[in-house]
Amino acid sequence: MTHPDAEFLALQAALAGEYSLQRELGRGGMGIVYLARDVQLDRDVAIKVLPSHLASTAESRERFLREARTAAGLSHPHIVPIHRVGEADGFVYFVMSYVEGETLGDRLRRDGRCRPPTRRACCARWRGRSRMRTDAGSFTAT
Repeated sequence: MTHPDAEFLALQAALAGEYSLQRELGRGGMGIVYLARDVQLDRDVAIKVLPSHLASTAESRERFLREARTAAGLSHPHIVPIHRVGEADGFVYFVMSYVEGETLGDRLRRDGRCRPPTRRACCARWRGRSRMRTDAGSFTAT
Protein backbone atom coordinates (compact mmCIF):
# COMPACT_ATOMS: atom_id res chain seq x y z
CA MET A 1 0.00 0.00 0.00
CA THR A 2 1.34 3.43 -0.89
CA HIS A 3 1.31 6.24 1.63
CA PRO A 4 -0.20 9.64 0.82
CA ASP A 5 2.29 12.31 -0.19
CA ALA A 6 2.75 15.61 1.64
CA GLU A 7 0.47 17.52 -0.75
CA PHE A 8 -2.35 14.99 -0.25
CA LEU A 9 -2.02 15.31 3.54
CA ALA A 10 -1.91 19.13 3.38
CA LEU A 11 -5.04 19.21 1.18
CA GLN A 12 -6.78 16.78 3.53
CA ALA A 13 -6.02 19.10 6.45
CA ALA A 14 -7.21 22.17 4.49
CA LEU A 15 -10.54 20.51 3.62
CA ALA A 16 -11.11 18.78 6.99
CA GLY A 17 -14.69 18.97 8.17
CA GLU A 18 -16.02 19.44 4.63
CA TYR A 19 -14.41 16.68 2.57
CA SER A 20 -12.49 13.54 3.41
CA LEU A 21 -9.96 12.64 0.71
CA GLN A 22 -9.87 8.94 -0.15
CA ARG A 23 -7.39 8.58 -3.01
CA GLU A 24 -5.98 10.15 -6.15
CA LEU A 25 -7.96 9.36 -9.29
CA GLY A 26 -5.65 10.94 -11.86
CA ARG A 27 -3.51 13.88 -12.83
CA GLY A 28 -2.85 16.01 -15.87
CA GLY A 29 -1.23 19.25 -16.87
CA MET A 30 -3.75 21.50 -15.11
CA GLY A 31 -4.89 19.44 -12.17
CA ILE A 32 -4.91 16.51 -9.82
CA VAL A 33 -8.25 14.81 -9.25
CA TYR A 34 -9.07 13.09 -5.98
CA LEU A 35 -11.95 10.93 -4.88
CA ALA A 36 -13.38 12.41 -1.70
CA ARG A 37 -16.37 12.08 0.57
CA ASP A 38 -18.59 15.12 1.13
CA VAL A 39 -18.90 14.91 4.91
CA GLN A 40 -22.10 16.97 5.21
CA LEU A 41 -24.01 15.35 2.32
CA ASP A 42 -22.53 11.86 2.78
CA ARG A 43 -21.75 11.33 -0.90
CA ASP A 44 -18.70 10.69 -3.06
CA VAL A 45 -17.36 13.63 -5.07
CA ALA A 46 -14.35 14.32 -7.25
CA ILE A 47 -12.14 17.25 -6.32
CA LYS A 48 -9.88 18.79 -8.93
CA VAL A 49 -6.99 20.74 -7.45
CA LEU A 50 -4.64 23.12 -9.23
CA PRO A 51 -1.09 21.87 -8.52
CA SER A 52 0.76 24.08 -6.04
CA HIS A 53 3.43 25.10 -8.57
CA LEU A 54 0.64 26.54 -10.77
CA ALA A 55 -1.53 27.93 -7.97
CA SER A 56 1.10 30.57 -7.31
CA THR A 57 0.64 32.24 -10.72
CA ALA A 58 -2.35 34.50 -11.35
CA GLU A 59 -2.67 33.38 -14.99
CA SER A 60 -2.91 29.68 -14.07
CA ARG A 61 -5.37 30.36 -11.27
CA GLU A 62 -7.63 32.39 -13.57
CA ARG A 63 -7.50 29.71 -16.28
CA PHE A 64 -8.39 27.02 -13.75
CA LEU A 65 -11.26 29.05 -12.28
CA ARG A 66 -12.51 29.95 -15.79
CA GLU A 67 -12.66 26.22 -16.58
CA ALA A 68 -14.78 25.63 -13.47
CA ARG A 69 -17.11 28.58 -14.18
CA THR A 70 -17.59 27.55 -17.80
CA ALA A 71 -18.28 23.91 -16.97
CA ALA A 72 -20.66 24.96 -14.17
CA GLY A 73 -22.68 26.95 -16.71
CA LEU A 74 -23.26 23.91 -18.92
CA SER A 75 -25.89 21.24 -18.50
CA HIS A 76 -25.46 18.09 -20.57
CA PRO A 77 -25.47 14.34 -19.78
CA HIS A 78 -21.82 14.06 -20.89
CA ILE A 79 -20.51 16.94 -18.78
CA VAL A 80 -19.88 16.39 -15.08
CA PRO A 81 -21.71 18.94 -12.89
CA ILE A 82 -19.58 21.35 -10.85
CA HIS A 83 -20.86 21.85 -7.29
CA ARG A 84 -18.40 24.28 -5.78
CA VAL A 85 -15.23 26.28 -6.34
CA GLY A 86 -13.00 27.08 -3.41
CA GLU A 87 -9.67 28.13 -2.01
CA ALA A 88 -8.22 26.85 1.26
CA ASP A 89 -4.69 27.22 2.66
CA GLY A 90 -3.26 28.06 -0.76
CA PHE A 91 -5.13 25.28 -2.59
CA VAL A 92 -7.44 26.22 -5.46
CA TYR A 93 -10.00 23.53 -6.25
CA PHE A 94 -13.40 22.69 -7.58
CA VAL A 95 -15.78 19.96 -6.50
CA MET A 96 -17.76 17.96 -9.02
CA SER A 97 -19.92 14.86 -9.13
CA TYR A 98 -18.00 11.61 -9.03
CA VAL A 99 -18.80 9.34 -11.96
CA GLU A 100 -17.74 5.77 -11.35
CA GLY A 101 -16.43 3.73 -14.26
CA GLU A 102 -13.44 3.20 -16.48
CA THR A 103 -11.42 5.98 -18.02
CA LEU A 104 -11.00 6.36 -21.76
CA GLY A 105 -7.33 5.41 -21.27
CA ASP A 106 -8.32 2.20 -19.47
CA ARG A 107 -10.72 1.30 -22.23
CA LEU A 108 -8.17 1.92 -24.98
CA ARG A 109 -5.55 -0.17 -23.13
CA ARG A 110 -8.07 -3.00 -22.73
CA ASP A 111 -9.70 -2.96 -26.19
CA GLY A 112 -7.20 -1.12 -28.35
CA ARG A 113 -8.57 1.27 -30.95
CA CYS A 114 -12.30 1.98 -30.99
CA ARG A 115 -14.21 0.14 -33.69
CA PRO A 116 -15.84 2.38 -36.34
CA PRO A 117 -19.39 2.41 -34.86
CA THR A 118 -17.99 3.28 -31.43
CA ARG A 119 -15.64 5.86 -32.91
CA ARG A 120 -18.50 7.51 -34.83
CA ALA A 121 -20.65 7.65 -31.68
CA CYS A 122 -17.75 9.09 -29.65
CA CYS A 123 -16.95 11.66 -32.32
CA ALA A 124 -20.59 12.73 -32.56
CA ARG A 125 -20.74 13.24 -28.79
CA TRP A 126 -17.46 15.19 -28.77
CA ARG A 127 -18.59 17.39 -31.67
CA GLY A 128 -21.75 18.29 -29.73
CA ARG A 129 -19.70 18.90 -26.60
CA SER A 130 -17.29 21.16 -28.48
CA ARG A 131 -20.16 23.22 -29.90
CA MET A 132 -21.64 23.68 -26.42
CA ARG A 133 -18.28 24.74 -25.05
CA THR A 134 -17.74 27.17 -27.90
CA ASP A 135 -21.21 28.65 -27.50
CA ALA A 136 -20.64 29.10 -23.76
CA GLY A 137 -17.32 30.86 -24.23
CA SER A 138 -13.72 29.96 -23.79
CA PHE A 139 -13.16 26.56 -22.19
CA THR A 140 -9.97 24.62 -21.86
CA ALA A 141 -10.26 20.88 -21.28
CA THR A 142 -7.58 19.07 -19.32
